Parts: sequence; structure tokens; C-alpha cells
Amino acid sequence: MVPFLILCVLQVGDLFSTRLALKVPGVMELNPLVRGFGLWQAKLLVFGLIVLLAWQTKRMRRMWTLCGIYAVIVASNVFLFVTHAVALAQR
Repeated sequence: MVPFLILCVLQVGDLFSTRLALKVPGVMELNPLVRGFGLWQAKLLVFGLIVLLAWQTKRMRRMWTLCGIYAVIVASNVFLFVTHAVALAQR
């Protein structure tokens, strides 16, 4: 249950960090789901898939792996926003 809850928090973090990163001029979303469906719809779809995975999985290792992947994604979005926001503020 713990990795599932962490994954849910990371999903919310991904949503908000992606929105922040997209505010930087010139930043483009690389996720084909988001480009095809839109941010909210893609995030809801992925959340549904994660709930399905959590319900089906018998190995917590998969859930922890997903947590690690999403932690890197959120960190990347935040890093992108912070580095570019500082550069834009200095102009």
C-alpha cells in the first residue's frame, strides 16, 4: 500500500511540475500521451493504468520501480523550471 500511495503523490507532483515546466518559454512536452490527449486527460489515463497495475501486481518491486521513475520525472521537471526561471529572472 505504501508504494501505491507514494506513486499517487508522485503523480500529482508530475502534474504540477509539468505545468510549471511548460510555463518556461520554448519548453515542449515530450510525452506523446500529453501531446495527444492534453495534460489532464493524459494524467488521468496514466493514473488509471497505475491503479490497474497496483491491483494486478503481486511484486512490490514493480511499484517501487515506478516510484523511482516518477521521482526522476518530477525532479527533472522541477529542475527545468528552476534553472530556466532563474535565467529568465536575470534578464
